[in-house]
Parts: sequence; structure tokens; C-alpha cells
Amino acid sequence: MKKFFLVGGGTGGHCIPMSVLYSEIIKENECYILTDERGQKYFKDISVKKKILIKNLINKQGKISNLINLPYIFIQSIPFYLRLRPDFVLGFGGYFTVPIIIAGWLMRFKIFLHEGNAIIGKANRFLLNFTKDLLTSFENTLISGKKININNKMVGLPIRINKDDKVLNNNSSNDFVISVIGGSQGAHNLSINIAESIKSVQDNSEKRIIVYHQCRSEDLERLQAYYQSHNINNDVRVFFDEMAQVLSKSNLVISRSGSSTVNEIIYYCIPSILIPYPHASDNHQYYNAKNLNTSECTKIISNDSVNLENIINSINEIMNDNERVNLIKNRLKSRRIINPSKNIIDYLESHS
Repeated sequence: MKKFFLVGGGTGGHCIPMSVLYSEIIKENECYILTDERGQKYFKDISVKKKILIKNLINKQGKISNLINLPYIFIQSIPFYLRLRPDFVLGFGGYFTVPIIIAGWLMRFKIFLHEGNAIIGKANRFLLNFTKDLLTSFENTLISGKKININNKMVGLPIRINKDDKVLNNNSSNDFVISVIGGSQGAHNLSINIAESIKSVQDNSEKRIIVYHQCRSEDLERLQAYYQSHNINNDVRVFFDEMAQVLSKSNLVISRSGSSTVNEIIYYCIPSILIPYPHASDNHQYYNAKNLNTSECTKIISNDSVNLENIINSINEIMNDNERVNLIKNRLKSRRIINPSKNIIDYLESHS
């Protein structure tokens, strides 16, 4: 039995793949999650004994705070390395991983990195000075717009999977299910524009639109009231624990383009409208969306171009063109990676 450390914190983009991978690892091995206070909410179902909470000295986001926190995180990680002696340490990106990965490297543990986005983040770029074992989610992973020149291994991204998934997007012909995924960077105006666009499409369609809308907490009541006042079947929440089930029955996804969402779109073969978050580091959400757009499997709308007409037209293009929908589904199906978690485990164990 091998022992794994999975390291990552902050957003769902880092933590959700870790949680999925953890569930696969513990079937035959031992695993520990090293995360921060922001990340721990994504690991509620994992035993407290298997979660290692690494605290920040200053609980603020910013360059100065990060620099102060780095040595504090580094020191906290050392006792866990000494006591638990992991066989493999896998970092999932973000500044939080940097001191922990360096500590493991200095102590001669086997270090690996996983990059969820189509462009390598700053933390992983820096950590490539300590290890060349980079696992990627996309085939064409870039460094600042250039192809990487190291021996990376594409394994995919562990995502939430619906265990009852037998038929993709299996809805009655009169229902059209739209999943709106705001994510942690879902802007207020964006959520409202999408809701108003869906209402306009519903007013001019014979199909019954069903909406699953993940939004910011401050928009929750307003969006629920808006959909209800216009008799649109809806389920609006701040977070869907069962997102896999939601996606498996969706006909269209409207979302930012974080890596988890893009990989879930690929797995469930869903047409999409992607609106990359414009302030994402290295513009990585654009590159994630572009990865789908190269095979014409998504419609990309820049944040500055979001308006009712654009969104309405994009929804109607999918809703009213079955031939195009089938083409997109077939193209996405050819890109599905069935078990990224197994790919990661197999790769790490091959380096034991």
C-alpha cells in the first residue's frame, strides 16, 4: 500500500479534482489532503484524520500577504512529511502548493505536479525548476502562449461523474435543460443577463426550458424570484453538490471556462457557451475555452461582448439545430478521457 499527499487549496478548480482523485486512491492506497482554510469546504466528506489543514498567517489575498505566508506554510508542512513519509506528493497548482512542494523536494520525496488549465500557471511554472514530472489535463498545454518543451504526460482532469450515467443528455424532446455555472468568479451582471436571455428564448419557443443556475450568494434570491415570476422551471443555488447529475441531463452549459467545467463539458458531451473570466491569471480561461473552440464545440463570448442579443442568438443556435448538436456531441465524445484518476495513479506508481 502506497501513501499519497495531494496538495492544493483556495478554489474549486484546485480542490474538486483532488477530492475526486482521493476517492479513487483510497480504494487500494492511503491518501492525505493538504489544504488551506478556503479549500477545506470542498473536502467535507473526507475523514478529519485524512485532512491536513495548513493555515495562513495572514488571511488576505495579495502579493505581500502571500510572501509572508510562504515560510509559515513551509514550516507547518515539515512535521507531516517527517511523520507520514509519503511515497508520492502531487501538487495541483496555486501559490499555496509552492512552499509545501519545495519542502518535499528538499526532503527527497517524490514530487509531481498536475496542471488543470490549458496554460501552465505561475506556481507550476516556478515549481518546474524542482521537478519535470508534469501531468496535464489538455493535450496542447502552453507556457505563456508557447508549447511546453518538457516531457509532460496528458492524464486528464479528475471530475465529478454521475454513477448512473447511462445515456448522455437524456431528456424528453420538449424539454431543454440549461445549466448556468457562475463559479467563484460569476459576476452579478453576467448572471442577470443570462437569466433575461433565457426568459426571452422561453417566450419565443415551444420547448420547456429547465434551468439549473449556480450563482453568487448575493444573487440567489433575486434570480430565484426572476425565474419564478416568469414561470421558468428552475433550481438556483450557490453550489450544486450533485453537479455531475445536473450536467448529465443538460442540453446546454453557459459558464465561465474554468478547467473543471471545460473537462465536464467534454465528458458529458454538452454544447456550451463559454464566457472566459477576463482577469484570470495568464488569461487561462480563454485558453481553456479555445481548446474546445478549435473543434467548433463551443461558442466563446468575450466578457466585453456579453449582451442579451449575443446570448439569445447563441442559445437559439443550439436549441434549433439538432444536426449541429449531434456533430458537437460526437466530436466531444472522441475527446473523452474515461478515468483520469486511474491515469494519474498509474503514472505515479510507475515511478515508485
